[in-house]
Amino acid sequence: MPLNYQSKQEKNFSMVDLIIGLLIVIIVIIIALHNLLENPESRQIRKPAERNLRAFAHGNKLEAWRCEAEDNDGDGAVLCKAKNRQGKTVMLKCSYEQRPEISPLCIIL
Repeated sequence: MPLNYQSKQEKNFSMVDLIIGLLIVIIVIIIALHNLLENPESRQIRKPAERNLRAFAHGNKLEAWRCEAEDNDGDGAVLCKAKNRQGKTVMLKCSYEQRPEISPLCIIL
């Protein structure tokens, strides 16, 4: 068997390869657009809230998930989600304030 033997499949892309590549490109573009179009104000709310969520989840044996980016009732906290050990979703209200001595990090709803 010669060493430079290549099958026909290795030379050409199949339709499945093109579809998978196209899906990957589309997903990357969607993620990039989402990050670029996110309101800077909502990012300033979501990032500290998620930081507080991770700190609270670590101390309470929860898996931190994600926080909302809008404070609907103006109380300085947003809704967040985490998972407990049984895999159930736990709803929390986490502060996005930088001063945890004023308000607790998160409260389980």
